[in-house]
Amino acid sequence: MRSYRYLMSDSGSVPGHYVELQESKLLDLIRTLLAGADIDETWYLKTNPDVAMAIRAGGLKSAKDHYIKAGYFENRLPRPAKVDEAWYLAEYPDVAEALRSGAVASASSHFEQAGFMEGRLPHKGWSILKDNDHDSDAEVPASRSVATV
Repeated sequence: MRSYRYLMSDSGSVPGHYVELQESKLLDLIRTLLAGADIDETWYLKTNPDVAMAIRAGGLKSAKDHYIKAGYFENRLPRPAKVDEAWYLAEYPDVAEALRSGAVASASSHFEQAGFMEGRLPHKGWSILKDNDHDSDAEVPASRSVATV
C-alpha cells in the first residue's frame, strides 16, 4: 500500500496536525471522488446548454465528463435536487426568517439561487455524490442557470 506522503508538498508537514497538498494533487483527488458522482445526463444537458453545445462540437465526451472537469468547480448541480421545505427551513433558520420577511419566495428558490453555492443541503442525507432520493422528475427548472465562480 502506498503511503499518503507522496501527496505532500516538498516542505513536509507536522505529523498529526494537517496534511499539506499540492493544488494539483488536491484537484486530482476531488476529480477521483467525482468520478463516482450520480450525474443525470439528460437533466444536466438540458439545464446547461453550453455543455450540450460543447459535446456536440466534440470538446467534451459527456455531461459527466464536464461535471468532473469543470461543473463541480463552477457550482453546477449534478442532478435535480428536491428540496424538503420543512427540513430546510428548520435546518436553516436564517432562510426561514428570510421567507417570513419576504426576502425569499421558498426554501427551494433559496437553495437554487444561493443555498447550493453556500454548501447547504436540500434535504437530510443528500450528497453531491449520491442521492438516495434521486428523482429525475424533481421540480427543478431546466432553464435555471448556475453562476460560475
